[in-house]
Amino acid sequence: MKKITIVLVLLGMVFGCKAQKLPKAYKTNKSEGHFVAAKKNALKIAVTGGGGSHDFLKFFGIADGEILSENGSNTVIYTQDVEEMGALVPAVDVLMLTNNQPLDGTAKNAIFNQVNEGKLNMMIYHPSTWYNWEDWPEYNKQLVGGGSRSHEKLQEFEVIVTKPNHPIMKGVPAKFRIVDELYRWEKDPEGTDIEVLAVGKGLESGEEFPVVWIVKHSKAKIIGNTLGHDERAHGLKAYQTLLKNSLDWVKKK
Repeated sequence: MKKITIVLVLLGMVFGCKAQKLPKAYKTNKSEGHFVAAKKNALKIAVTGGGGSHDFLKFFGIADGEILSENGSNTVIYTQDVEEMGALVPAVDVLMLTNNQPLDGTAKNAIFNQVNEGKLNMMIYHPSTWYNWEDWPEYNKQLVGGGSRSHEKLQEFEVIVTKPNHPIMKGVPAKFRIVDELYRWEKDPEGTDIEVLAVGKGLESGEEFPVVWIVKHSKAKIIGNTLGHDERAHGLKAYQTLLKNSLDWVKKK
């Protein structure tokens, strides 16, 4: 028995993925944003959606979920159910947060507990980079590093890479244009330090705001990305490259 236990521990160290089972038996179902790997020790990713102004399932659950699954290598589970979110978070390795709907206390506590224990890395995308929750200020301050309260109208703008040597920017054009909402994202002066990797520049306004950054959390790898309103973003090669690179970065120990 001792030998078996040692082997299991070593396997956990090698693969770096949580051994905890998912809260229920999922099966691959693309229409629901569920992509289940055959390997039991596969990387597990939860993608959360729900709220207003976006088609969360279509773009974050299905389009992004398929990319994150890496052709069946990773297990990706999308959900808009707040209760399910709270159950999924302790069981996954990576959380892609995209929702703007309120979370309950169980989900909030699970996120902070897992992050602060170094057991969960995060990819915080588009809607979740906003100041959505007045009753949860520590989320924006500690995990996002700031937030948005407004955005320019949906239109084309330019993205400029500011840290081309960072792994998340590998293969991303130095400049590219995207039709999206340019969030007027601002750093919280009292929040966790960040490193901006790319900025968006309004073609009409000339204003610049961070669009991709890393949050320098002491226990977790966290990426913020304000891009991703609709198919014109999610279908863009530069966006997809950023998504792939972001996953590669957060899943490495």
